[in-house]
Amino acid sequence: MIKAIRCFLVLILLPLAGQSALGQDEVLAIDWVDLMSQKDLDAILDAPEMSHDSYGWQEQLENNPDAEAYRDALQSFDVNPDLVNKRVMLPGFIVPTAYDDERKVTEFFLVPFFGACLHLPPPPPNQIIHVTYERGVELENFYDAHVVHGLLSSEVVRHDVADSAYRMQAESVSLYSY
Repeated sequence: MIKAIRCFLVLILLPLAGQSALGQDEVLAIDWVDLMSQKDLDAILDAPEMSHDSYGWQEQLENNPDAEAYRDALQSFDVNPDLVNKRVMLPGFIVPTAYDDERKVTEFFLVPFFGACLHLPPPPPNQIIHVTYERGVELENFYDAHVVHGLLSSEVVRHDVADSAYRMQAESVSLYSY
């Protein structure tokens, strides 16, 4: 009888233990730098010297053969494979791309800093996440940061506003509290 109970418990608890061990319900709190490939991160951290004496940083980069990796990193679609198909949570700023009939934002780019894609050149595509959120979020102020969590995937999304290397199906979107 005890043997039968043990067998029953193993059959019931083993699948549950497997889900926990695989982290099915785990949500990773990540930072923006985590989205970059190691190659791009290394290039950004080893940025070429720039002079403030001459005009235009783009011209300085174009005329500097040592800056190739840095230039490539500023336009990179390379993703961090360790985060693909993981549930993540990340704070950022919302750049709306679609609304529902109630004027709730249902699709947007999540970006690392305010003004990205709107007032400044966009960040690299691997620093932009295209988010879909069926419930929609009421965006009262563009200056407010939000925390978005959901399943992150690697998918290129091209839009008039910017291009992204990641896509996320949001499970929740909430105002970020400092």
